[in-house]
Amino acid sequence: MNDYINQLIELINSAFNKSNHCKHDIDDDDYINEFADQYINGTPVKISEKTGIEKYQFPSVDKLSNDQIEIILPIIEDLLHSYNWEFVFPENVSNDVKYGFITAKWDTKHVYCQQGIVQIETCKFDDEDCPFPMHCSICNKFKDSADTDHVLCKGEVDFDSLTPDFDKETTPEMRKNIDRFKDLMRKSNSSSFITGIHNYCDGRCNICKFTKQCSSYALNEELNNATNNNGDDSDDQLMVILKATTEFIEEELDKRGIDASETINELSKAEAEDNTTKHSLEIKSESYAEKVKRWLDSNQREIESRIIADQDLIKHCFESITWFQLFIPTKISRALIPIKSNDSSSMDKYDSNGSAKVALLGIDESIWAWNNLMDAIPQKEDSILNILRNLSEIRSELEQLFPEARQFKRPGFDTDED
Repeated sequence: MNDYINQLIELINSAFNKSNHCKHDIDDDDYINEFADQYINGTPVKISEKTGIEKYQFPSVDKLSNDQIEIILPIIEDLLHSYNWEFVFPENVSNDVKYGFITAKWDTKHVYCQQGIVQIETCKFDDEDCPFPMHCSICNKFKDSADTDHVLCKGEVDFDSLTPDFDKETTPEMRKNIDRFKDLMRKSNSSSFITGIHNYCDGRCNICKFTKQCSSYALNEELNNATNNNGDDSDDQLMVILKATTEFIEEELDKRGIDASETINELSKAEAEDNTTKHSLEIKSESYAEKVKRWLDSNQREIESRIIADQDLIKHCFESITWFQLFIPTKISRALIPIKSNDSSSMDKYDSNGSAKVALLGIDESIWAWNNLMDAIPQKEDSILNILRNLSEIRSELEQLFPEARQFKRPGFDTDED
């Protein structure tokens, strides 16, 4: 077999030399536009035809040792790169699986471009037919309900590493901004603002017609103006927000004779107990977010090429999908808090329905975007359909869990609804 491997390597090297070492990088507008045109309008060609190597010339994976695969796989990947092709695999996929997958797909057709990498999708995002069941963790099917160490269940974030150092010395200018921000919060009940409007919006202030009536927007604008004018960095801005908010809450609690530190400790303990186990809907929505990331990683060139080609609908769809990718699981998680804590108070029910509604609206727009992408890129139909199926299941379960969510009247946004 070693003699055959050596012959195969010589064959691959010969095909590599014939590739003319295509340009991988896209450095200027001419190349970018040319790549976009080739990618969208090019005729797909078999890998075997372009390289001159037939599929049967690759030994089956069970005939090769791990050492032989370690030698031959990088050479095959280099050959594909020389023709500007790249198979995009999930993390942690072993070399033998990669080799078997690539050689199995050697007769598939893909657009050939003279510059810029053409990414080849390896996953169709089908929970029922995962090609990498032992190497990929995003499919909900492979989440054992008893496995609390699963990647979709961890949900652990080291917030200490993300928040600024409160022990950092507060400059006189920062102190001024903290006090200014607290004053703004005290005035947030102004009659010009719609109470609670920011709690149930999608966060896209740039297209919102209610920014002048939103206390959250006014606070952020004032803070940004104050800190940007002083040249503060992002850590300083965050520190101003957190310190001002913390001091404001402590002062309000103190007015009511409530010990702030004791209350915060009790709330933190209760939250930790309530969130030890994720709800199945949280897992599914986080799985969706992971699938979106994988799909976009695998089809980055496809999306970029169509945006470059001035396909405005594709750009709009891409923006909607990425905006709601994390928004949906975040709002679903918030909606589920009372259910996980067995709290049935009217205020919590109100907030759950509001959070569920904005999650549903995000899902609706995402489904619209995916359907348009599928119409525009029919060759991606299989993977998009599976993502749509996942998203539709989440929507259906969310509607069943919160049957009153669709009728929820969001302050400001839904006041004119019938």
